Amino acid sequence: MQLTLRDFFMRLPLLSGIGLKTTTACWHWLSQHTELTNVTPAILTQLCQDMAIPDKRAAFLLDQLFTAAVTARLTTNLTHSGCLTIVDAAYPVALKETYAPPVALFFRGDLRLLQRPLLAVVGSRHPSAYALHAMRLLLPRVVQQHIGIVSGLAQGVDTLAHQVALAYRGPTIAVIGTGLDHCYPAANRDLMDELTQNHLVLSEYPWGTSGARHHFPERNRIIAGLSNSTLVVEAAHHSGSLITANIALQENRNVLAIPGRVDSPNSVGTNELILAGAKPILQPEHIIEEVLVDKLP
Repeated sequence: MQLTLRDFFMRLPLLSGIGLKTTTACWHWLSQHTELTNVTPAILTQLCQDMAIPDKRAAFLLDQLFTAAVTARLTTNLTHSGCLTIVDAAYPVALKETYAPPVALFFRGDLRLLQRPLLAVVGSRHPSAYALHAMRLLLPRVVQQHIGIVSGLAQGVDTLAHQVALAYRGPTIAVIGTGLDHCYPAANRDLMDELTQNHLVLSEYPWGTSGARHHFPERNRIIAGLSNSTLVVEAAHHSGSLITANIALQENRNVLAIPGRVDSPNSVGTNELILAGAKPILQPEHIIEEVLVDKLP
C-alpha cells in the first residue's frame, strides 16, 4: 500500500502514541527527499531509521498508518472539517518556516484569511479593566487596516481580541487546543460558531479530542507562527502568554507589549518583555507599522 504525501500527513495526527516530535521528524525527512511523492511501508521504515525514531514509536507508525481504522478516522474528520497539510499550496509559508510546524491543520471557515497580514494577540485570562480599555483603544484602528487578528479563543484577552475584530468587520482566526467539535471555554460556543461560519478556526487536534494541559502551549506556537508580530496585552510573571512571546522571539518575529502599571502583578510579564527589548505599544500606529512594514509607502 502507498499513500500520497497529503494523505500521509493527514493521517499522522490520528495515530495513537505519535506526538509532535515524531511528526516533525517525518516532515523534516520528507522535506529533504523532494523526489518522493508517495509513502510506502519501505519508505516509512527508512525514514524511521534515518531519523532515529525509537523502536516503539516506529512500530506505532508502521502498525497503524495504513489500516482501515485510521482511514475511517480520517473520513470522520473530513466529514466535519477541512484539512490543510504542510504539502498544500495554501499552507502559510511563515508557519512552515517555524521549528515544529503542524503537519496538518483541521479547519472550519475561510482559509483565504491566512493570506492576510496577521497580528497575534495574547494575554491574561483574567485581564484588568486597564487591559480591556487599552485593547478597545488600540485594536479598532488595526482591524480597520485589514489586519487579521489571531488568538486562542480563551477567556479574557483572547475573547475580546476576537470580539473587537468582529465589531469592526475585520477578519479573525482562532487557534484552539481541542478538536473542532469541542469549545473551551464552553461559554465561547456562540463566538466559535460565528468564527467557523464567517472567519476561521484551526486545530492540529482531530475531531473528538478534548483539551489537555499540554495542548495549549503547543497551540501557542501556531498562533505565533502564523503572525509576523505578536502583541502581549497583559501577562503576569509566569503567564502562558509569555510562552507565546518567547516562541515568537525564537522564530524571529516581532514581539509587541502594552506597558502596564509597575505595581500591577498582571503587568509584570509585559513590562519585563519591554525591558528585554519588546516594542512598547502606545498607539495603534505602533502596531500597524510593525505588521505592515513591507506594505507601507
